[in-house]
Amino acid sequence: MGKRKIKKNNYVSYRQTWADAVLEYPIACIICGLIAIVFGAFFIFLQSDNKPITKAEAEAYTGTFEKYQSHRNYCYIDLEDGSSYNVYPHTQTEEFRDRMEKLEKGTVLYILVNPNNDYVAELRTDSEEILNFEKSQEAIESYDNGYVGIGIFVIVCGAFLIALGVIKKGYKNKEKERQKRKKQKNIDCDDGAIRYADFSVKYRVLLQKSYKEYKICYRRVNHVNELVVNGRVYDEKKGIIEFAHKLSARIDGHLIEAGYDGNEISYINFDKRRIAEKKRYI
Repeated sequence: MGKRKIKKNNYVSYRQTWADAVLEYPIACIICGLIAIVFGAFFIFLQSDNKPITKAEAEAYTGTFEKYQSHRNYCYIDLEDGSSYNVYPHTQTEEFRDRMEKLEKGTVLYILVNPNNDYVAELRTDSEEILNFEKSQEAIESYDNGYVGIGIFVIVCGAFLIALGVIKKGYKNKEKERQKRKKQKNIDCDDGAIRYADFSVKYRVLLQKSYKEYKICYRRVNHVNELVVNGRVYDEKKGIIEFAHKLSARIDGHLIEAGYDGNEISYINFDKRRIAEKKRYI
């Protein structure tokens, strides 16, 4: 799914993919995490029937060979009495296929079957072994361990999404409360500066703009995002992980805002008008 551009105040903002939308909405993130965990657990559960067994646990059958059917995802050995036995796809080597295709009709077969998944575990004739029991069990276990690994990975990703959703939900609630307190405190009143900005420390400019008589800088110092206007810090937001946030200050009757919209865009507003924005990659 691609990105769609939307023009706003002569600047271009970006609507992100569905994956970004999931991160933007905490409840959706948590739900996706739960779905991932269920899917991963189900994926692992499906492989439980393919666990190796001993020969004593296998079921033995004897019959006369009728025909061999092999396709991409399945292989069947049909006997004259109408019974059919499934061979696990990843135990079928080229040697096995060649031997089965050359096997004469009417040959007596001795078959061991895994009762948990109904796959052929061993196949012999009176004179040769076509499918070795130990090798077939090893091949199935090796292949299915890959699926188990995928299932575990999906579960870990699901747990991460849930944790991210919980953190994001708490962050959004705190940010909403912070903005509410700030509005109640300074309605139609100018904000005082918190301190002079320290430009001797290491910092990263997220966005800056000179507009009228105001030099506006939105920057990050360590784990703190700051709104700096004319060399003074007027608002700040602490956080190791950056989610959507807005810093603001009322100066000389003008409302100056800077922040991150959660969709990879840093912005600066002046009296509710967008005067600068930039796409962010980190």
